[in-house]
Amino acid sequence: MKRLAISILAMILLFGCVHYQEELWLHRDGSGKAKLRLINRSPYENTEEILRKADLPGISLESYNVSRQGPDVIYDIVFKFNNIEAFNNVNDQLGAADFWGKITLNKEHGRRITFKRRIALGSQENDDELESFFSQIQGEYPTWSYKLHVPWKITNSNAAPENVDIKGKTITWNYNTAKMWNNYEYMSAEFRKELPWFVFVIAFISLILIVFVMFWLFRISKKSHLIDRVKHHS
Repeated sequence: MKRLAISILAMILLFGCVHYQEELWLHRDGSGKAKLRLINRSPYENTEEILRKADLPGISLESYNVSRQGPDVIYDIVFKFNNIEAFNNVNDQLGAADFWGKITLNKEHGRRITFKRRIALGSQENDDELESFFSQIQGEYPTWSYKLHVPWKITNSNAAPENVDIKGKTITWNYNTAKMWNNYEYMSAEFRKELPWFVFVIAFISLILIVFVMFWLFRISKKSHLIDRVKHHS
């Protein structure tokens, strides 16, 4: 009974969210910036929660705006984070309905970087009565959208191909929450770090030096050959 009560509370809070849109910029050192839009069906505006999370370690709030459109409260938030751990710590979600999830960003061999993020809807335990209850009260399912900007070359992703911009180095995942009941989704991608600019500078300088040395060796050889010819004729 307690589990059911907690599940109902979590899902009421979740289905109050009618739209979640996130744009995330990752930097090479793991820091970054997030731009969020959360539309929540509620009679209350919760600015206190925004300010509380802005005080978390490694989080710097740049701007926020709270407005209302009919029964919906619209939150627009922009913040910076020092590292992935700080970003993950913004999420103190205790229930199983979790649109924030958790990011893992790992450096692999060969300049390879792997990205994973898991989001969840439901408890992973089938509960037909609970599912039926919320299917009846939910007339419009929330939309969740996540856009990721990276500084590396995109080599692989489980996002839809049309949502992967190789040139622009962006990936977008869109989820229909009607299909996510008692389920979870993984966003995954692989990147490859490009060689640092100074490597190309060193290679260019080395090439110039090699050409310069070969040129002078050719000049010395040619001059030596001319001297030998003069001595031979004399």
